[in-house]
Amino acid sequence: MKLKYIKFLHRWLGLFASIQLLLWTLSGLFFTIPDIKDVRGDQYRVWETTNEAQRLDHENLFAMSTLLKNLDINEEEDYNILLKRRADTWVYQVKSSNQISNYDAISGKRLFFITPDEASLIVSRETNLKPKKVELINDRESGSEYRGRDLPLYRVFVEKPQKGMVYVDPNTGEIAAIRTRLWRTFDFLWSLHIMDYKERDDFSHWLIRIFAFIGLMTIVSGMLLWYYTSRFNLEKR
Repeated sequence: MKLKYIKFLHRWLGLFASIQLLLWTLSGLFFTIPDIKDVRGDQYRVWETTNEAQRLDHENLFAMSTLLKNLDINEEEDYNILLKRRADTWVYQVKSSNQISNYDAISGKRLFFITPDEASLIVSRETNLKPKKVELINDRESGSEYRGRDLPLYRVFVEKPQKGMVYVDPNTGEIAAIRTRLWRTFDFLWSLHIMDYKERDDFSHWLIRIFAFIGLMTIVSGMLLWYYTSRFNLEKR
């Protein structure tokens, strides 16, 4: 009687869980194949080996002491100031706990968002991709390929790879993400793997726990079934 119940349990648990178990296996296998750097598009970035700030005429830079005085920063507040290039302009980038602001490194004037042409220039300079179209994104989309980034963002379409896109932060001028078909395939399989089909970020929810438990019970029932039908157990009995 016990063997009959174990067979029944194993059969129907296996049937119910088989599709998700197959998806877990196939997606997990795919994750081991491509280099994660290629998935993220790092192979398209141009990494500069020299510090261009060293070639600046520092005598023409806006005085840091004057900038700090104009900012009127609280001494107890944590902040960081970087001298960096944003498109064609050298800027002082001031990072505080709640915002990032930019100031022209020559005039000290407050700067705001870069233009679409500057976003295109950044892609041309910091990647080996050729931009062809730029649009500004203001609306957050559930499960989007730029999720986790602050908006707005510039979406820069490139000629190759096909359907490749580069997302540029209009405030910092930094490349936030590079997306290609490889990343989208990875992301789709990731959603199947963690069973979060909408947001694609949450892998701690009841649906995946239930199927994980069903998968565990399928394995345990299979082990018990093997034990009760094995030659070793029959000889022992």
